[in-house]
Amino acid sequence: MAGQIAATIQQYVRLFAKHNGPEILMYFAFAIIATAVAQAASDMVFSGLITLSAAFLLLGFTMLLVEVSKNYEKSAKSISLSSLYLFAATLSCRLYSTTQYNGYLPVDRTGQGVYQCVEAASLACVLVLIALVRHGQKRYGVEGLEEESAVAFLLMVCFLSALFVHPHLNNKTVPDVLWAMALYVETVAMLPQLYLLSKQGEVGNNQSHFIASTFVSRLIIFRFWFTCYTELKPKRSYLNLPGWGVMGSQLFQLVMVADFMWLYVKSLRDMSKIVIPKPREVGV
Repeated sequence: MAGQIAATIQQYVRLFAKHNGPEILMYFAFAIIATAVAQAASDMVFSGLITLSAAFLLLGFTMLLVEVSKNYEKSAKSISLSSLYLFAATLSCRLYSTTQYNGYLPVDRTGQGVYQCVEAASLACVLVLIALVRHGQKRYGVEGLEEESAVAFLLMVCFLSALFVHPHLNNKTVPDVLWAMALYVETVAMLPQLYLLSKQGEVGNNQSHFIASTFVSRLIIFRFWFTCYTELKPKRSYLNLPGWGVMGSQLFQLVMVADFMWLYVKSLRDMSKIVIPKPREVGV
């Protein structure tokens, strides 16, 4: 009996490695690099979770680049430019704040350059992805899949939200507002991608890993702010609106991707592609 169980496990591992070989290598490389950086540049304190969250986001964008390299035509149709624009805005606003001020930086050594480099690398990946996807859409004639004017609307809403509800850890209006704007834009950045995938039904392998990595990133940063959001309460105020804004945005991101993560876990278990059920039409 034990021999049969061991044989079944070995067969499952072989099949899993066969279907997810490149991804396993990327996760393995990520684990090695993250461990090395943690040993060399981190003090292993709680605020290091901020850098770890940024690292998982970078891993997700790297997975998307792998997806584009494997199937350029399909990626042009299944990767949302709107989401990429929103992520680019998120990273740009946050880098403006974190490269000049220290109010939202990890207090360990990763806040002295490592965190900013990780975020800058993510921004570089996003900009490359935007260029590749735009070129692919023109090359294969798939322009007009999304309404990009919605991006401008979302950015405006997020800017106004950040203008009225933002923390004051930098004690300067512009970097504080831009950090909060990055937070709110990141909250809605995945919506166009999930909507596009729901219309197409099937999710590419590395796209699923991208969304899963983003989910892990949000889970880690949620854990950090769950402990620290009370520090965002403005002085001389009875309400902690900035803290509630941070926690609300983080929770929304987790809930938004929860259904996908269930499908992701099932696909890993069954070693199958992720198929998002389409909404049932009225009367069907």
